[in-house]
Amino acid sequence: YNDQHGFERNHTAAFINIRRKHVDKTNLEISRLEKRLTKLTQLLVNPPPEPSAGAGSLLWPLSGVKAQQRALEQSIIAWEDDAKVLQCPFCQQEFSSYFRRHHCRLCGRVVCGDPKTVCSSEVGLSVTAQKSTGQLNLDIRMCQDCKHILFSKSDFARELADRPRDQRAYENLTQFERGIRLLLPRFHKLLVALQDPENPPTPVQLQDATKVRKRLMDAFTQFNTAARRIRDFPTDSPTQKRLQRAVYQQSYNFLSLHMLPLKTLPKILKHASPNGSQAKPNGRSNGALAAIKYNDIESSSVASSSSVVTAMEAEEKDLRERLIVLEEQKFFVSEMIADANRHRRFDEVSSLAQNVEDLSKEIDQINGQLGQLDFAAAYNGELVMTPP
Repeated sequence: YNDQHGFERNHTAAFINIRRKHVDKTNLEISRLEKRLTKLTQLLVNPPPEPSAGAGSLLWPLSGVKAQQRALEQSIIAWEDDAKVLQCPFCQQEFSSYFRRHHCRLCGRVVCGDPKTVCSSEVGLSVTAQKSTGQLNLDIRMCQDCKHILFSKSDFARELADRPRDQRAYENLTQFERGIRLLLPRFHKLLVALQDPENPPTPVQLQDATKVRKRLMDAFTQFNTAARRIRDFPTDSPTQKRLQRAVYQQSYNFLSLHMLPLKTLPKILKHASPNGSQAKPNGRSNGALAAIKYNDIESSSVASSSSVVTAMEAEEKDLRERLIVLEEQKFFVSEMIADANRHRRFDEVSSLAQNVEDLSKEIDQINGQLGQLDFAAAYNGELVMTPP
């Protein structure tokens, strides 16, 4: 009863044989058309000398260059008789004096030249002539079948190389995510070492943790910007719009999972100190978090006023960036709640409302931290930050 596979029979060899026949036939057709095209272009850029004076010598001057070119084109492949073809084999439109016939220069079939149906079209080619150093531009008419056989591979390779805008933006987003995932374990490992109250961290550890945290915050900001850029791409396709919103939703989930816990880590470590959660007389905690939060990586006992002001300005910038991200997330979740109510998906509303409540609490907390920054005391030299 543990056998979950059952009887298997491998048909790969049969499929490979069938595909090989098709591929060989296609490659043979491509090779034949390429040889015809090469021979035709070489004849047109390097035409044979005009016939000497004689019985048929007056044909070239009378017919002109067009007749000479047509004779060269017909020497490559026999053209189909115009009188036998009454309608286009592709679009089935009937030929008339107003709807002309055209011949494919590679297969000789009679086709129309209607630009709406594109049953045949002139393909521009640049060919190097033997008697000149430059290149000559030729327009070779091809039917849609011959054109597809000749250029389908190159067109496919060009489409693969030419990535659309949304694909480039998504690759940029995944690159930011990859960098964040590589940095997070390192930062968590540093925080574990910094939380030990009996072993105060060294200045090198504090500096390393501060640098990694700043890199993570910058990466999260860039990640959020890239996600919003994908969400705001203009499009008229409902499917494309749903895809963009799905990418942004996934990005939002990633931010909620990794960024918000990262921003709450300073609060968790706020009371990490050799004596537990006791604070200094000046109200500052002497734990490892204080050094990270206020970018204090000095090992001296008293920081200068200018250093304190710089640290507080950096802290204010960091808090405002966090506030912008949280408000954007709150707005997005509110839109999701409205959309869920419109589509009567009430089972999703409760969880989304809880997310909005959590985000509102986080926003209020950050606003409170911004209000507690005492720049006046810092500028007067009264605020002194205690090293860890």
